[in-house]
Amino acid sequence: MPFVSTSHRLGRVLRALLQGRFGVEGWKHYVPMDLSEGDGELSVKAALLNEKADAEERYNCLFQYFLRGFIAYASPGFDRVFYPGMGSVHGYRLSGLEGFARTAPLMAAWIASGRDPAPMDPLTHEPVGLVAILRKGLLAGTDPDCPSYWGEITDFDQRIVEAADIARVLWLTREQIWIKFSSAEQHQIAAWLLGVNTAVTPDNNWLLFPVIVNFVLDALGYVNVAQTAPYRPSGYDQFKKDYLERGWFFDRPEGVDYYNAWGITYDIFWIHTLRPDFDRGFIVTVLEQSASLTAHLIGPKGIPIMGRSIGYRTAIPVPVIARSFIDKSAAAQGMARRSMDVVWRYFVAHGCLRNGTLTQGYFEPDPRFVDRYSGPGSTHWGLRSLVLAFMHRPGSPFWTAPEQPLPVEVADYRLDLPKLGWVIEGCKDTGRIAIHIPSNKGAAITLQAHTIFSQIGETILRRPLRPYNHAIKYECREYASDNPLNLAPPYGP
Repeated sequence: MPFVSTSHRLGRVLRALLQGRFGVEGWKHYVPMDLSEGDGELSVKAALLNEKADAEERYNCLFQYFLRGFIAYASPGFDRVFYPGMGSVHGYRLSGLEGFARTAPLMAAWIASGRDPAPMDPLTHEPVGLVAILRKGLLAGTDPDCPSYWGEITDFDQRIVEAADIARVLWLTREQIWIKFSSAEQHQIAAWLLGVNTAVTPDNNWLLFPVIVNFVLDALGYVNVAQTAPYRPSGYDQFKKDYLERGWFFDRPEGVDYYNAWGITYDIFWIHTLRPDFDRGFIVTVLEQSASLTAHLIGPKGIPIMGRSIGYRTAIPVPVIARSFIDKSAAAQGMARRSMDVVWRYFVAHGCLRNGTLTQGYFEPDPRFVDRYSGPGSTHWGLRSLVLAFMHRPGSPFWTAPEQPLPVEVADYRLDLPKLGWVIEGCKDTGRIAIHIPSNKGAAITLQAHTIFSQIGETILRRPLRPYNHAIKYECREYASDNPLNLAPPYGP
């Protein structure tokens, strides 16, 4: 290789900067989130924290809040939702796809449960036709000849992730949308989704996304003419090898974290929903044990949070809610709703709502905890707990059964989990829950700031330069509910 001088390399970098080649697509289009709570946020907070209000009514208010944000920031074709907030390395248009794909399942669950498909817009007091909106967005995003096309799915592509949620929307609204598409429209949408079958995925929870897509299309009766044999979920078989214990898995690149709650258990629940007989014994056991473990990590005074993607925090109760679909007892329903209530009330009380969306951060907007792959719409994986809740029909036992106390509200406990590398302890008297990781050294770890120099760099390079803060996410010896990620008051419980 020819020798390249330092000055020559520097010159190439400067030219690239001037030509904008290092910048993220659409970086200048991101709009900062309003940092102050408005009337909408204060109204939802008052409704959700009202102990005397009916549970379903309180969560209907939360649905209306996210509906309003969805409508306010959607593109004219409803194929993307451009929420305000901090940008990601994936670019502005892909952030918009995330905004649609991660919010639309909530609207689809609302429709599928038999609720009014044209709910009232809380601001304009006009009905919002959810079926028409979702139909329009699905067709525009999957049409290669449309300017709004989501783009082809390629190797290690964020679209692989979003395709799974698009597939869930189709299944939930199969009676209202899918069966009313023409054959050509069904083929168009399926052709886009099936791009996941030729794309390479990371060797982690991403292996489950193509399984969801294919199982949905199978359940919808779509015949994939490119397949000469029934779809074989090799990705599922591969991922299953990383099973550890208590319903949780090792997940690359980091190992064990809350992706088991908001991601892995969620997808395994969907596999079971789409194909109840598929690996039934293992999957039912995973769902039941993950629900039990997760319930021990939830309390009214907080969660011992750790790991990456903590903006998804309101989806932590997903495993407990998922169990309510396989265990129909009143106790399981009451525990599911209690877990959801505790989590959503805790985070809403601490300011997790802004501008019709979930904040990027743990409580309020906080760049120190926003991974560079996360854009404004990314946090709406946090709506997954609401998706499962609204899949329960109005007036069902999920909404009416007496609440059941969480483990930390019943007694002290200690869970030794050697395969996970964790010890979980809960104290009834204080409500404190802690994860101990004996293999971690326990050295003092400082939370890195998003410095003014990083912010200047973002302006110049037009890409996120937020701190990783990997050490505080994974290397502490203890993670406790009363000291989440060493955040100072007033962010404590």
